[in-house]
Amino acid sequence: METFESRWERYRGLVEEGLEHFLPSEDEYPQSLYSAMRYAVFTGGKRLRPVLTLATAEAFGSDPKLLLPQAVAIELIHTFTLVHDDLPDIDDDDFRRGKPTVHKVFGNAIAILTGDALFALAFKVALAGSLSDSLKVRLLREINNALCYRGVIEGQVADIESLSKEPTYEDMLFIHTHKTGKLIEASVVIGAIGAGAKEEEVADMRRYAKNIGLAFQIMDDILDAVGDESKVGKRLRKDFNKASAVRILGLEGARREMNRLVDEAIGTVDRVLGKRGAFLKSMAEFIRSRTY
Repeated sequence: METFESRWERYRGLVEEGLEHFLPSEDEYPQSLYSAMRYAVFTGGKRLRPVLTLATAEAFGSDPKLLLPQAVAIELIHTFTLVHDDLPDIDDDDFRRGKPTVHKVFGNAIAILTGDALFALAFKVALAGSLSDSLKVRLLREINNALCYRGVIEGQVADIESLSKEPTYEDMLFIHTHKTGKLIEASVVIGAIGAGAKEEEVADMRRYAKNIGLAFQIMDDILDAVGDESKVGKRLRKDFNKASAVRILGLEGARREMNRLVDEAIGTVDRVLGKRGAFLKSMAEFIRSRTY
């Protein structure tokens, strides 16, 4: 019987194979771009978002491999956001996952174009595979909705602008549910839609995803405040001047809110999927207890 860890590794292995398949070889011209794209993608990472896509699809009775192109597209988009987030004019981070960020290795111009290329490739990959064209378009629409309008990009802008004012709880909620939560939401929802879940089941899984997405970012804020930099893999104690949950709610208040969201997410999956949702419930617990 699979454990939570072994099942995660099974999904993660599929994602790694998919990324290897769809990414250009660094031997192709222009090598600088393709090397930077592969560096950005293959510097580690939990692959949480594509794993959620595959796990949700399997929980609803589908072969997860059928959703692999769309799961890979989600990871390419996530990596694009990280590459651009790390740039000097945004978060100005020197390390990501314990390794120098893309702009520190390849320069700012190539880093910007690397993010652009990953973003563009994601939409090509999302249309690959054996799903029907109509279903691919529906999944692509869900992915696009996660980005803009009222998606990740707006969340990133609001995050930057929070530096110039005293942020409120509403600011924090908008930033966290958009900058981080929207892509996690799309990851789960495309798995459910792609597997043929009923509309009411898709709506329930969207609620689950919104809760774990917000919980994930609140846990990021907690780790930024009290985490171990060697485990987290990037510079910490840098978000106190932003709309951080810890800044606004306090450390214990942030923990209470994160726990409430995780408990609600677990309850939703238990009601919709029962035993079939065991991995997704364990994923929520992982978010509650993670140290990196």
